[in-house]
Amino acid sequence: MQVTKNQNFFGIIVAFLVFLFFAHPTITEGESKFAIFSSSEELKEETEDILNSAYQRISRTLQDSLTQITTVYIADTDEEFQSTIGTFFPDWGVGCAIPSRYLIIVKSPNHFKYGKSLKQLLEHELAHIFLRAKIKQDNIPRWLDEGFAMMQSHEWTLGQDVVVARAVVTNSIFPLSKIEKLNQFNQSQANLAYTLSFLAISYLFREYGEEGFMDLVNLLSRGGNWDEAFLRGTGSDYMSFQMEFYDYIKRKYQWISLLGDTFFFWLGLAFLIIMIYLFKKRRTKKILQRWEAEEKGQVNERETH
Repeated sequence: MQVTKNQNFFGIIVAFLVFLFFAHPTITEGESKFAIFSSSEELKEETEDILNSAYQRISRTLQDSLTQITTVYIADTDEEFQSTIGTFFPDWGVGCAIPSRYLIIVKSPNHFKYGKSLKQLLEHELAHIFLRAKIKQDNIPRWLDEGFAMMQSHEWTLGQDVVVARAVVTNSIFPLSKIEKLNQFNQSQANLAYTLSFLAISYLFREYGEEGFMDLVNLLSRGGNWDEAFLRGTGSDYMSFQMEFYDYIKRKYQWISLLGDTFFFWLGLAFLIIMIYLFKKRRTKKILQRWEAEEKGQVNERETH
């Protein structure tokens, strides 16, 4: 019997719901760590390959593994995506992790354009699942959660430097605590929030090392209070860390922010043009001198013979 596309999709939804609500999703040795639901078999295989590779890497980073199967649903339409999430979600979002349910929901790259690769998206969401499973509590700062996910998915791009520099020059950098409201942000605010999250986790690793990060995570996993765990794990209180971080951001991006000033931009551009002109002039002179020398050598050779 021929199965229509709608019937096929309905079957996927039913299978997804049955697995999600009735299956016993404990990982057993030799079985897959993921249950993936997609209308595309090719996409399903690609997703499993990406997640298996990311699983090994994140597991080594956190020195832990997942005990339950992670369910992954790949939505072909906005309606599927929103109805599966079941809660308010910003229109700029293309992926979502619900760690308490070991659930990842992403929009299909076959029907949507991302600002990142499918690999980065899946790695990002899996990192959320891992970190929450490791810490076993929901009240960790959003910047730590998002920053760790971005670090694991290697999402940093050069364009994000410009985002931070613009925020520095316009004095629109906001505190890390504001990132808790990430889902209420517009696209521009969200870009800055993700960028600050990545920079904050990078600064944490830079100042206290991987050992300091793991001490913090392990203390939180044992039910520790955030402020107390941060102090014991890093040796610095959380308020001081935030102040030091923002001082670092302003120092690091102050020179880039000068490009936002029209005068400095055109001054720099004029200097660059002059340098290119002098370089080309010098190079042309050397070429002419070499040709002249070669020509003289050929004349002398003919005269000798």
